[in-house]
Amino acid sequence: MVNAEHVCRGLSFNWATGYIDSPARAVLAPLLPPYPMRDERILAAITRDFTATTFVVHERATLLLWHKKMQAWLPPGGHIDPGELPEEAALREVREETGLTVELLGRQEQWGQVAVLHRPACILLEDIEPGHQHIDLIYFSRVVSGRACINPRESTQLRWCDHAALGTAAIAEDIRILGRRAIASIAAGEVVSCG
Repeated sequence: MVNAEHVCRGLSFNWATGYIDSPARAVLAPLLPPYPMRDERILAAITRDFTATTFVVHERATLLLWHKKMQAWLPPGGHIDPGELPEEAALREVREETGLTVELLGRQEQWGQVAVLHRPACILLEDIEPGHQHIDLIYFSRVVSGRACINPRESTQLRWCDHAALGTAAIAEDIRILGRRAIASIAAGEVVSCG
């Protein structure tokens, strides 16, 4: 049996970045799965932030904002603050960017001393700029109260898009797919696959 401490002694492995130097790779190669390893130098250069995005649905349409910085139609969303739960960030971003109070699809539960948080509809890995990505937790919600308005620091326009309106060329493919999925999910009362 191979002693991992013995094999790894004197080899360079950075647990924070996953970087393995060439001598370590040569020694560990027989112990690794037969698929190609990630390029550790590229991974070490990438920074990633966690974000939360919420598709807000009302009357079978989802709310999109014309984002000033990204110059695109996007649902409300943004960075998860330190110490903030993802679902708290999702609700906060909707309130800050649209003035709406929403309810996330799904439910929270309590299993003894453990809280089960709202499950995101999906999680996206988005390239924001060279070397920087967002790990984006996507939520679906319905309007509880308020009237939609824009936050001029973030966006210049808003629009409610139904299934057909999401098909326009101005809407990115991921937004179209998730917007349609959000509308169908809210109508069904649960996350559904809408291909």
